[in-house]
Amino acid sequence: MIFHGYGLMVGIAIVVGWSVAEKIEPEVNKAVPGVLLLGFMGARLYHVIDMWGYYNRNLGQILAVWNGGLSIWGAIIGGVLGLWIYFKGDSLKVMAAAVTGLPLAQAIGRIGNGINGEFVQKVGILPWWGVEAILDLMLFGVMWSLRGQSSKVRVGVYLVGYALIRLVLQPYRG
Repeated sequence: MIFHGYGLMVGIAIVVGWSVAEKIEPEVNKAVPGVLLLGFMGARLYHVIDMWGYYNRNLGQILAVWNGGLSIWGAIIGGVLGLWIYFKGDSLKVMAAAVTGLPLAQAIGRIGNGINGEFVQKVGILPWWGVEAILDLMLFGVMWSLRGQSSKVRVGVYLVGYALIRLVLQPYRG
């Protein structure tokens, strides 16, 4: 069996992000299995669609997640869908708790990218993954400070904040 540092970091990221969400809203625990399953499925599906030029010629690789290929956007979409399904559409309070811990989890996941040797293109003096990790930590600080705000505000700030991070960094990603 091969040990993968990236997989370890993703596992740590999930536990840490979920722990933050649980501290804010204990009801988040009710949806763990669905959110993790749909988040994982969304992460893979988004990646496959994004890289369809490869996968349409290598259909046998679509399910081969052990070869890499997950997307944070797909994970977010799938996780939100999991929350929405579990809470029958009344998930905004739980979603706000989840997006509070999500930037911290994303920063940890980006460190996993660094361990994997991915996204090493420089943005200034740092590799891309390092810059995103720092910006994700800053977004986490903002999200943590907004804990007393409405759920709509918190979800909106996360979505706009992370979209801006990626918009600024995407040209450097390579």
